[in-house]
Amino acid sequence: MGSYLQYLSENSTELVFYAQQHFLLVGYSVALASVISLVLALVLHTNQLTPPSWRRSLQVGSRETALLFASAALTVPSLALFGMLQPLLGLGVTPSIVALTLYAVYPVLRNTLAGLSGVDPAILEAARGVGMGPVRRMLRVQLPLAWPVIISGIRVAVLIVISIAVVAAVINGPGFGKPLQDGLARLGSVNSFNEVITGTLGCLLVAAGYEIVFVVVRRLTTPRGIRV
Repeated sequence: MGSYLQYLSENSTELVFYAQQHFLLVGYSVALASVISLVLALVLHTNQLTPPSWRRSLQVGSRETALLFASAALTVPSLALFGMLQPLLGLGVTPSIVALTLYAVYPVLRNTLAGLSGVDPAILEAARGVGMGPVRRMLRVQLPLAWPVIISGIRVAVLIVISIAVVAAVINGPGFGKPLQDGLARLGSVNSFNEVITGTLGCLLVAAGYEIVFVVVRRLTTPRGIRV
């Protein structure tokens, strides 16, 4: 224990830097995935380009197709995906964010579609009855009511990406993957075990930080009438 505390003390600046990198890498990736998922979900949910008789079937089919592709991306082994992106995007931050964004899309998209579909039609009909158009109904009624489900999907995506982000070290990605990878590569040598423990605990601390963020965001953004 004493040697580990000494290791933390001697490398505190570097470890704080890794924590910042890991936190931001996850944040950028999930934010990008959330934007993509929200736009895609709105397009799939509000399709007005086909005849009414086709609309329901086309919406269901397009949703299932989008979820199928998103879930397929989530099942690709992380090491393989990082390896495939490296020749295209090089090393470092860019391929790391692209790969992690692909992994984060499915849980956000699934929950966004579920949240929008779960809004009571009677509420939407009442909003239509008081003169709200499609855009106002979406912004003032559907999205606020679906938000607790959407943010739960974003939270799941964050937890998934935090763990996968350590694999980005194979392409020189930022974050706690570097000390973890270095420690595993030198297992048995001086400080190797400390590096492995630090990489693991670092991910847990980043996850705890995001949990605090989600508690605050949920409290500030969830309409008072639907808070649990």
